[in-house]
Amino acid sequence: MRAESFRASYYQPGRRAFTLIELLVVIAIIAVLAALLLSALVGAKERARRASCQSSMRQFLLAVHLYGDENEQLVPTGASNKGSDDDHLPVLSTAASNAIVRYTSSERMVHCPSFADYFIAQKTVRPFQEREYGYVIGYNYHGGHTNTPWPSVTGSAATWISPQRLTDDQSLVLVSDMNDWSPGYGETFAPHGKSGAILTGGDYSNADASGASSADIGGAGGNVGLLDGSVAWKNVIQMQIYRGSQQWGDSGCRAMW
Repeated sequence: MRAESFRASYYQPGRRAFTLIELLVVIAIIAVLAALLLSALVGAKERARRASCQSSMRQFLLAVHLYGDENEQLVPTGASNKGSDDDHLPVLSTAASNAIVRYTSSERMVHCPSFADYFIAQKTVRPFQEREYGYVIGYNYHGGHTNTPWPSVTGSAATWISPQRLTDDQSLVLVSDMNDWSPGYGETFAPHGKSGAILTGGDYSNADASGASSADIGGAGGNVGLLDGSVAWKNVIQMQIYRGSQQWGDSGCRAMW
């Protein structure tokens, strides 16, 4: 009797199931909400990466200041192992690299967190000729370079001055994110895209980009650290293009900050 009463009450006239269209609408709404949630999660991860990068860059700046306080206010040299006339923003000589790591107490602090694992691993596998210059780091180091301002590159009139002492103009850039590319070498680095560092085929050097700019492959911007120790995010549309190698003309390293 109870089962019959239940069936009688459940299958009342006028009660109907969902139509196919209604089910499709519900599924579409769920899909839209899931996409919005995924986008928010991806954005939150990248914001966390940028904050972590700022923290690492501050540690880098602090290390330079500690070094300067013990070396007559001089900042570490920006020269490569090959000398001061063949230097590049993302390359530290062995001596400069060791000095900065000594004050940071961690090799990871000389790399943007987006690039740390990549460059630490690449130290032993990159071409020997390149390693003769020193260590490619995950940031651009602007201190201690000679003959600045270096000439501008074709298509840009921007030049920059390298700080030599901690007492120089405090608004000078000392460290910046490695938004770098090289038409001659054919590599492009972009540490901060919309969802993290940009890579193709598992390679952050993006050799398939054929030397396109960081902005062209989707770079969103980067952190910029000044001689006064401050660090701020800069959107890619606010950046200018500079020469990143003292030699090699337009085929050498270019950088955005």
